This record gives sequence, C-alpha cells and structure tokens, in this order.
Amino acid sequence: MQTRAARVLAGLGLATLAVVVVALVAVWRLGGGPVVREFLLTGEVRELEPARFQSAPLRTAQGGRDLVYLLSTQSETVTSRSRRGSGSRRREYLHVDLWAVDPIAVQVAWRRRVHSFSGRDRLGRDLRAFTILGADGDVLWLGVDGPRGVALADGHDIADGALLDRHNPHFAGRRVDEPGFIAFGRHGLQLTLDDASQWRVDAATLQAAPRDTPLPDPTRVTPPAMTGHGSAAAFRLRGARIGDRWLGVLTDREADFYRRPPVVPGRGPDEQAGVMFDHLESQHVPSRLVETEAVPYRLWSARVTEVSAAPRGWPAHMPDNWGTRPRYSDYAVLPDAPAFLRAGLLREHPLAEHPLWYRAPDSILVIHVDRLGAAGRLQLSRIAGPSGTPVWQAPLPFDRLDAVLRGDRDLVLLGTVPPAPGATPGPDAGPAHPALAGIDIASGRTRVLDLVAESLRR
Repeated sequence: MQTRAARVLAGLGLATLAVVVVALVAVWRLGGGPVVREFLLTGEVRELEPARFQSAPLRTAQGGRDLVYLLSTQSETVTSRSRRGSGSRRREYLHVDLWAVDPIAVQVAWRRRVHSFSGRDRLGRDLRAFTILGADGDVLWLGVDGPRGVALADGHDIADGALLDRHNPHFAGRRVDEPGFIAFGRHGLQLTLDDASQWRVDAATLQAAPRDTPLPDPTRVTPPAMTGHGSAAAFRLRGARIGDRWLGVLTDREADFYRRPPVVPGRGPDEQAGVMFDHLESQHVPSRLVETEAVPYRLWSARVTEVSAAPRGWPAHMPDNWGTRPRYSDYAVLPDAPAFLRAGLLREHPLAEHPLWYRAPDSILVIHVDRLGAAGRLQLSRIAGPSGTPVWQAPLPFDRLDAVLRGDRDLVLLGTVPPAPGATPGPDAGPAHPALAGIDIASGRTRVLDLVAESLRR
C-alpha cells in the first residue's frame, strides 16, 4: 500500500511540476512585473491597445444631465493557460464603448460597452462605421453593426435593428445596414431600404414614417458636433460684424492694405473715381481666413456703413433695386490687445459665420498658437472690448483641434496631443492621441482628460 501511495503522490507531483513549468514558460514569454502577477493570480493576461475615437462627439443635457458623449473602439488580446496541455491560448477582441464625460469636472461619468466582436467576426471591420448618429429625446442613436439606440442617462440598450423590424414589419430583411445608408437629420434617425426608400424613426415610439415627415417636437433632435478633421484652421474666423462695427484679426501688412483706398490701374491721382473704383471698393473688405501667415496678428475694428450698390451716376428718378453693400472705413487697432500667432476668432463649427460671443464682459475668444513650428501648441484667449483687454489666456496641450462643444458657462474642446517635443521617434515616444479640454469661461481655468490614458485603466 505504501508503495502504491508513493507512486500516486509521485504522479501528482510530476503533474503539478508540469503545470508549474507550463506556467513559468508562459510567464517567460509574456514578460515580468505586473504581467507575471496577473498571470499567476488569474491564469490569464489581458493586453489592451489604446482606444481610438473616430466618431464626432455630441453634447446634450437631454438625458437629464449635461454630458459629452464619445464612441471608441479598442482592441484587446487575452492570453490564458490552455486547459488541454502545455502552451497558451490567445483570444482577440474588438470592443466598442460609449463614454459619457462630465464637461465641468472633465471626468468620465460612466463608460459602457456597447458591443464586443471576437474571432473572425472582428476582422475587416471599418472603424469609421462606428459612429454617434445623434440624440432624439432621451435616446442616443449609434451606428454599431446597424442602428442602435441607447439611453442618454446611462447607456442601457433601448433598440436595435431587430426591435425596429418588429415595430416596422416592412423593414425586415430590407434595411441596408452599411455606411452611408444609416444617417441622422433634422427628423432624427434615417434608414434606407433596399428599394432606395428612406424612412425616419421616431425614438419615442420606434415607429417609422417617410423621411421628410416632421417629428412632433423637432427641438428634441441634437446632431453630433461638426468636426474640423484635425485642422484648427476650420475653427478660425477672420472677423465678424457687430452692429455698425467690424472686429477681426489682421496682420500689419493686411491692415495697411485695407486702410488705403483701392487702386485703379492707370487712374491718375486727380482723376474722378468711376465704376471700376466702385467695383474694387466693393471687394476691398477683409477676406476669409483660409490659412494663417507666420507673422503676428492684431485685433482691429472698423466702421461699416451700408451704401447703395447701384452703379455710380444712377439717375435719382429711377428705381433703386440694386440693394446695398458694406463700406469699411476707420480701421483702428485695439490698443490693449496683444499680438497673436496663427490667430483667428473661435467659432463653434467650420460653417459658422459668427464667432463665439460672451457677456460680462462683452468678449470674444481668440484661438492662436504659443510659438511657430512643430513645438507650437494651441492657446485660447478671452479678449474684452472696446479696447481689447485680455481677460485670461488658457494654454492647451493640442496642436490640432477636432471639435468645439459649447455650454452655458464652459467650453469643451476635443483635440490632438502630439508626442512630447524632442522625443525620440519610436514606440516609447508615444503617438499623437486625443484629449478633452474643459475651459471655464469666467476664469479660464482649464482641465484636461487624456482619453488614451483613461482607456487603458482597468
């Protein structure tokens, strides 16, 4: 009996030793430190890649609380001990997560996993197809493997394609769940069927109607922010009219050009102005700010008067149906405003024709850089009138600006943080990555949330 027991114990010892050897080999392959502890404690190691944020963000208080919503995709590899023998088993996932960020504290309020793709199901996925479509009432519509509705309050599931089919039987088997066929407009979620018919879905009832059917309450529809595709230039505005004044940014060369009357080629100094002068004067207005020059900009004001657009000498007894045109004059620099590099007035989105404007004191925001070159970072300055008094200046970690999300008393910016200046190229330098900056309008206090660092927290 003792010999038999000894043999059993020896066998168990060899089995245990084999398991230990397998574990040590797996640990050696994975590396040391926290990875070793994780493997020994749980039998597996989870490796997360930094999250990606391709979708435009959205800000709304329709869920009962003012929040900024973002959608991320993130790859994960799980390595575990094989149950059938030596070696390890490897599983790979693609996670789609919805984030809700408090715009005042600039902290994650909650983060919810919308979907996880694994194995072959994750291969060939176009990450750009995962999008925030828009908010309709208290529902946030997402594009994640088809239409997906979640609650703005906490992200729990409300609707998916299958539920929409049950509410709208004519959808079944006919929805085109591909990029370009799932959209969001002034009437909410819009879906296209295989016969090219387009339908809008009421988030309150999940009932569909032809696309242009108005919603009972159109004010409940909120689209995502318009992005600048990584270019701060998309959010810079040359200037804007405020009553009978113009306020904007000019270089010294531009200011000298606009302060002088337009020159008609070949016209003598004593020759009377004619139609060509009037035409040139109508064009002699500050141009759109497409690209900034590598020189300082100052804040300038000018008087704007509306004059008749009729040709010079138009008979007084004839009807004047020519309308009016603006005439700019009396250019003056704002004496207390500093010079700025790569400057423009900040606007909310690339199509906005007016800058962001604030009261108490009356002021605008100037977006600019702290220095020229690759080391330059964006800055935001609040400048008050009428003399251009600086209220505050907020340094930002960004070299690119992606979105502007305005609140009543604050501003949230989504931008790109470049690698640290002087960092040696390579994986240790860290890639450019997205971050959120929250700015208090009254004080200029700035808080930054590193989205990539936050995505790697477990």
